[in-house]
Amino acid sequence: MNEYTAPHPDQSTVLTISQRAKGVPWRLGLAHARAQHMLIWVTRGAARCTVNAQSSAISSHNALFVPAGTLFSFTYESSCFGQTVALPPSDRLDWPDEPMLLRVRESKAQLTLTHYVEAIQSEAYDAKPLSRTAAQAHAQLMMVWAHRYLMSQHAAFDKAAQRLMRAFCSLIVQSEAQDTEGGTMADFAAKLGVTPTHLARVCKASCGVSAADLLTQHSLQRARRLLEDEGLKAVDIAKRLGFSTPAYFTRFVKSHTGETPSTLRTKAKAQRQQNQM
Repeated sequence: MNEYTAPHPDQSTVLTISQRAKGVPWRLGLAHARAQHMLIWVTRGAARCTVNAQSSAISSHNALFVPAGTLFSFTYESSCFGQTVALPPSDRLDWPDEPMLLRVRESKAQLTLTHYVEAIQSEAYDAKPLSRTAAQAHAQLMMVWAHRYLMSQHAAFDKAAQRLMRAFCSLIVQSEAQDTEGGTMADFAAKLGVTPTHLARVCKASCGVSAADLLTQHSLQRARRLLEDEGLKAVDIAKRLGFSTPAYFTRFVKSHTGETPSTLRTKAKAQRQQNQM
């Protein structure tokens, strides 16, 4: 376990799905990894998740537990509603080492998970004395419940394709930690000891998109965060993400968003200013 001590909970610990996406689907919908553990508890509507290149449909009362540093994406319909919980890794929190999708069918179990989410949210919003300790306790009880619930269901068989996809996604996440994009699909295939054709075929069969598309999603998500959240210039992002020229980076962004990097950055800045008014 990571021996990181959890900071004081704040109002971003528990957010609705729409709030976590900040109203723009790409923040959750493009492949990315987060520094915090993430629970997505869908209580209404339909969605789809791709975690470590394994794609699954999500419906009402499905709970997705994603460990920190795991490559995932989450796309949802407009009618979809649910809560998300973001928690930093801690030696006091038995978060699963592997992603976990629970299909919670029993009403009592649904109420139990909702109770834990609301309890964590209450501590985050009220900022009472010992709220950090209380939030950690509720989170740990939530994880005990989740592990018990998983034990009552049949565990999925760990196929070779799943192992390959986990290793591929792990390399993608490592490239972000090293502030690079990790090379081409052929480079990743070489590191994994398989051919590019095999990697592309397994990825397509596992999650419905090619390995190249998954790499593109990750690059685009990083680019948009650097543009819209940090306000960096295209020339700096192009260098940081390993694009050969700023012009190539600009074409890449425009081809996938319909907007130039400068337009996206300007719109995001205007939106932030409007939100502060």
